[in-house]
Amino acid sequence: MAPAASKRNTKTEAKIKSAFTTLVKTKGFETMTVSDIARAAGINRGTFYMHYVDKFDLRQQLIDDTIDDLTRILVEQTNPSRPTTRRASESVCDAFQSRSIAKALQYMKDDYAFFDAISQSGNDMSLYEHFKDVLKRLIMTQAKHRSAAPQTMYNGIPADYAMEILVSAVAAIVWLWIRRGCKESPEEICLIIERNKTTAPADILW
Repeated sequence: MAPAASKRNTKTEAKIKSAFTTLVKTKGFETMTVSDIARAAGINRGTFYMHYVDKFDLRQQLIDDTIDDLTRILVEQTNPSRPTTRRASESVCDAFQSRSIAKALQYMKDDYAFFDAISQSGNDMSLYEHFKDVLKRLIMTQAKHRSAAPQTMYNGIPADYAMEILVSAVAAIVWLWIRRGCKESPEEICLIIERNKTTAPADILW
């Protein structure tokens, strides 16, 4: 873990993140150095090391912070504290509310340069897998706050497979959106996700 600074300096960290984002795109992560980052951020190396161990620690902390933010947006926006009565028609799809998805997408769009850089324009799938984990956590959080016992089958599909199918579909839509430059609005992507919930894969191209 990186040495803890006596007081979190968000301005400095923002400068470091901006420098990191630019350098990943212009120089590449493998060839950039801490000196490069410090120079681009307008700080000295000592200041960098007050916050991070090395460039690998920086990248990991940036990813962790991003995942924490997305988790907060997706999980908290669903208002799981409000008890609900499970309906027979409910499914794992109900965990994904347009309100929370839209906020998460807007977060990504607002910070597109970083998402594009950290994912290597969508070619590095590590962030994609992290996002899938966030979606799974959202489903599990919702399930815990339902009054009835969790289902073990959804339309004849075991629950764990149903969850994987759902989160993979949502994550794939979001990931393609990032690879395409977040051209569509968050609302447009939400609509695609909503339609995907009720459209069988075999029917999409017909």
